[in-house]
Amino acid sequence: MKKINIYFLITCFLIGLYSCEDYDDFSSKHVYTADENPYLRVDGDATITTETEFEVGRFEAYTIPLEDYAEVFESQMGMTVDEVISGLNNGSVLFYNINLSKNVWNKAAKTKGSTGWYYNTSGVISSEGDERLTASVEIDTNSKSLIVDVMDDATAGTVFQVNVGFAVDGPDYDNYVRFVFNVSVTDPSIIITSISIPTGDYASFGIDLTQYADIIEYNIGMPLDDFVNSFDHNDGGTMHMNMVDITDAANPIWDLTSDYTANPPGYWLDDQMKVCFWGDAGFSLYAETNLNDKVLYIGRAPELASGLEFNLCVGYRDTTDDTKFFRFIINAKLE
Repeated sequence: MKKINIYFLITCFLIGLYSCEDYDDFSSKHVYTADENPYLRVDGDATITTETEFEVGRFEAYTIPLEDYAEVFESQMGMTVDEVISGLNNGSVLFYNINLSKNVWNKAAKTKGSTGWYYNTSGVISSEGDERLTASVEIDTNSKSLIVDVMDDATAGTVFQVNVGFAVDGPDYDNYVRFVFNVSVTDPSIIITSISIPTGDYASFGIDLTQYADIIEYNIGMPLDDFVNSFDHNDGGTMHMNMVDITDAANPIWDLTSDYTANPPGYWLDDQMKVCFWGDAGFSLYAETNLNDKVLYIGRAPELASGLEFNLCVGYRDTTDDTKFFRFIINAKLE
């Protein structure tokens, strides 16, 4: 029995030596073949991190001029930005993704033209036709810039990271500059609140707009006083109140055709929160903005039972600039 144990230990020891030798051969520097992804030499000084936050409804591509990081290219690659761009054309400089989970370069082929890639919602390299297609990164060699963009249907809450890098072609990719893009899709135009409407015919709950003055100014681009004085039913203003269908929360639909049916700016709504007139079948709530009080009132139709609950969305937008808007998502309960 003892002899068997000794032979077993010797065998394990020899296997371990052989395995270590294989590992050394694998991890040592060598000329990488076209099928190999070189390891990444981690270097904080060669890494540039950029927060790229996209706002739903106001998507605009980020342009990152490489000249802004000329000193980094000089110190890490020994090249000017012009030389890097020229190197991309003659093959002396490479531009690839980086897989941080494996700590290697990712030599996947370009999927966005000949200068960049598409990515899905997980930040994985993708191509046109992918249902989860979300973002892209590419080089504009004419402007010497990196361009980060998202698809028009990208949804709020999307968060992932993209790592790309320029490297001097050689036996390894140790001389490089890496760009890290923290991609996020947000929707600062949404205000979510819950209200309780008192008992009594036509009773209402008032949402004080002054409490959201900063949000309104950020989204509309004007102070609250100017906002309430700019509605289109008064003296040719451009602000308009709309109801928004949020049946599909990821794809809200603004009602841009209905005229005001309550005290302007305001609407009567049926039990499905669709615009209606007072007295229509199922008429249930009204939403009216009192511009003098700077209050959005949500009130109840007569003879409604206590305990009913509604979810509605009230939006405000500039009719001359579709990037200026915000909306309330309201859960309303009847006392």
